Amino acid sequence: MPVAVNMPDDVIVLHDALARLREYKKGEPLTLYLKNCGTALRFLEVHLHQCYPGEPITLTGDPRLMERKGKPTSQTNSALLMHGIEVSDDSPYVEMTRKVMEMYKKNSFPLGRDGVGSPIEADWSAAAFWYEYIAIHGGELLLEGLTADSIQGDRIVADIYAEHFGVQTEFVPEGAKITNHQSPKTKLIAPLWQRITNKSISIDFTNCPDLYPAVALTCEILKMDLHASGTERLKYKESDRLEAVRLHEVRNDHRIAMALMCADYPVSIEDQACIAKSYPSFVAQFSKFNLQTPIAHITPIKGVNDDNLGKKHALSKLIHAANSEYVWLHDDDVVLPKATHDTLHFTHDLIILPLRMESENDKPSLLEKLQMAEYAAIQELTMRTAKRGHAIMCSGANLIVKREVWLACEPDIHPEIPSGDDIFLLEAVKRHGYTVGVIDEPDYTAVVRPLTSWRAFFRQRMRWAGKAPHYTDRDIIRYGQLILYANILQWLCPLVLLIKFPIEFSLIKKREPQTSWLVALLLEIIYPYYLFICLIGGLFRKAW
Repeated sequence: MPVAVNMPDDVIVLHDALARLREYKKGEPLTLYLKNCGTALRFLEVHLHQCYPGEPITLTGDPRLMERKGKPTSQTNSALLMHGIEVSDDSPYVEMTRKVMEMYKKNSFPLGRDGVGSPIEADWSAAAFWYEYIAIHGGELLLEGLTADSIQGDRIVADIYAEHFGVQTEFVPEGAKITNHQSPKTKLIAPLWQRITNKSISIDFTNCPDLYPAVALTCEILKMDLHASGTERLKYKESDRLEAVRLHEVRNDHRIAMALMCADYPVSIEDQACIAKSYPSFVAQFSKFNLQTPIAHITPIKGVNDDNLGKKHALSKLIHAANSEYVWLHDDDVVLPKATHDTLHFTHDLIILPLRMESENDKPSLLEKLQMAEYAAIQELTMRTAKRGHAIMCSGANLIVKREVWLACEPDIHPEIPSGDDIFLLEAVKRHGYTVGVIDEPDYTAVVRPLTSWRAFFRQRMRWAGKAPHYTDRDIIRYGQLILYANILQWLCPLVLLIKFPIEFSLIKKREPQTSWLVALLLEIIYPYYLFICLIGGLFRKAW
């Protein structure tokens, strides 16, 4: 599928600013709003100094652009060159400027496909995201307008992906044809092999900093260690790109948004808007090219189904009847997340999704407040351990799993135990070597309600505790033992509370910032007693 880049916002912003300057009358105040366009800012800072000295012209823009104002870059030196001022800078961006200016002087532009001479090439930095996509997903793609003898420094992306990620580039008259024909099975084996062999790569981004988001996320998904140098200036870009990549946050940065989308991280429609800064047609092209995975939404009834055999049997019937590659599991009493799309794209076999407990009452009872605080701590621990590759919990109330993986793991979900299909599924997925991912985004968060009576609360917790003796996963057992021993220690020595409380309060506040310290402290004080009651009761509870 051909891919071409349309006119970006950066060009439009600079064009409009120059058009207003052509109509400018000397001495009149003028404000030029540049959005978050650093390219326009660098050029106009030099242009105003050289051509409009002393004039009351103000350059303004988004807050992030104002943070970057006045900090010279290679774009500043490029602007100086275009104003006839020589600079001692041989960086790729400045060298490219020199070559384009030389072409203009000689009027010797390379011919485009329409036979008209033009110095404008397709953008190699934009091509980096398609290299990322093909490295992760495999396949073949034609990138129009890219040439082997490009003057752009980011042309090196083809070499990086050929050497480290197996993406081959063939230059044809229309552009660059990139291919990666790894089969899905090979791709699943590759990360394990790379971990065994301690696969790592070292790349100096000094002359190609715009490639960092795509390369870094490619390495993350393929489980490869990246030793990056020359990244000092990345924190001064549209966002602090080092931190944005690490946290998977768009932060109104077009390159971060595209890199996250190609790595299968969810990017909201609102966050996709910033991509127009450099590549306005990317979202439409990505939607057409990206293979969409149909999802069946399944909501088994918690109690007794029509066969009188319980929830697990109902769940099994629904999943066996589904004809989609993935199933998205929900409990029947949750408020569904906003992102209930019929099609998405995933690379993991099981995806843990977030939950939030929220009362329907304007003034929650003490029991509800305690449950919400406890649930917040559980959810934060769930997400933190999953993101570190040691998942210990998930919830069938909000969970995505590949259908064939669930069917392969079905014998391991203990049909004789009234609950636990989710945790037993997680154990089986890990034991069989399938992959576990996590999406911790507001749009994917389902809402559950707290129980309103102490009796119902303890029945539920005893049912949860009744599963514990059947756990076999080392991560789950270790974390469970840690929690148990910490509470035994608190029981024997109440002063341990001084250590435990700050830790657990920080987990609660991360998910439920409005939780008061008094509620959290009360929960911490009673927790050892509540835990032991549930553990003992769980040993004898066999019914739902």
